[in-house]
Amino acid sequence: MRMYFTSIRKVFVVGCIVFVVASAMVFQSTDAKRTMIQSNTTSLNFPENKHGQTYGSAQEDNSADMLPDLIHAGSVNGIRGYLLKKDYLGEPGDVPLYDVDGKTVIGTFHVGAKNVNFPKNKHGQTYGSSADAASPGMEPELIRAIGVDGTAGYVLEKDLDGELPKTPEEAIAIQNSRSPDGRDIPLYDVDGESVIGVFHVD
Repeated sequence: MRMYFTSIRKVFVVGCIVFVVASAMVFQSTDAKRTMIQSNTTSLNFPENKHGQTYGSAQEDNSADMLPDLIHAGSVNGIRGYLLKKDYLGEPGDVPLYDVDGKTVIGTFHVGAKNVNFPKNKHGQTYGSSADAASPGMEPELIRAIGVDGTAGYVLEKDLDGELPKTPEEAIAIQNSRSPDGRDIPLYDVDGESVIGVFHVD
């Protein structure tokens, strides 16, 4: 009889140990999944404007639900421009370009066909037409342009955008310091080094 109870006690103890180990493994697995989900969502914490819209740049591998409400699309006179997500995801064509408030229209932007793979020059710079970019954040580094004398070439995206302000005050200061006649930037050959002309930015 004593052996019977001893066997039952051993089975009970082993059962408890198995239960505790299994519970710990389930908890660890659930906790790991929760941590992974949190890290995925927190890595894309876009800032919000005063209307509660998120804004930022689109990456090539962003899915639609991971995009901000307003997607960066270059700049106009030193003011960052944004597309509404619905316009960015819509059909190719001209759409309004908004200020970061998502209300003030500062220009237009041509949404091109999605998933364009731009060719690269010998220095590894992408080149092509900005009209073919899926979004401003995906424009090539060298953008096709026509110089003041009719020469076809490319301008650097960073030259085209110019100095980008970090605050509204900086934006106003940059705008006030710019000539009303615009500015000239270099026009390059496809190699991104040889200057072949001048492009005028209004």
